[in-house]
Amino acid sequence: MFMSIPNADAAFLKCVLHDWDDEECIKILKKCREAIPEDKGKVIIVEAVLEEDKEGDELGAVGLMLDVAMMAITNKGKERTLKEWSYVLRQSGFTRFNVKPIRAVQSVIEAYP
Repeated sequence: MFMSIPNADAAFLKCVLHDWDDEECIKILKKCREAIPEDKGKVIIVEAVLEEDKEGDELGAVGLMLDVAMMAITNKGKERTLKEWSYVLRQSGFTRFNVKPIRAVQSVIEAYP
């Protein structure tokens, strides 16, 4: 599994990485990283970014319910905090990323080589 990804200017992953543990996510993201150009490529990820501080987070309870659901449905899946996303992306070879919250549980994460 995760053998290769065709070369492209960008890779798009929506609701994929929460199915996998950190080790498998890193494998997937490394393959995405290999497929995009060094100078202008990016990987676009649409996934939940859980708040570590739940104060004032109106969607926090939904995110936690999703996390519990991922544990029940998959062997290793989970929702991640910003700190966990940072770890996974850095281990995959991305030097920078930004998170764009949207009016949903998910956020748009753009990761760059």
